[in-house]
Amino acid sequence: MHRRLVVAELAAACVSSVMAIITVAWPDWIERVSGVNPDHGNGLFEVLLTGLLIAAAIASSLAARAELRRGARAELGDAR
Repeated sequence: MHRRLVVAELAAACVSSVMAIITVAWPDWIERVSGVNPDHGNGLFEVLLTGLLIAAAIASSLAARAELRRGARAELGDAR
């Protein structure tokens, strides 16, 4: 369970990071993929989406780090 959770959290961090980079490099991908223009061309949606993706990447990587530390402490506790 521990290893799967860490892998899932790291995968979420990677996907969020890649999507944030794509959004910065290609800001109109949302309009092209979905056919919907949520901000009517002013770019606010892309800025908000990038911020949310970066926050998700940071949160996921911090969660993975905490889980790894929790697992390391549990292993040390078992070794004593």
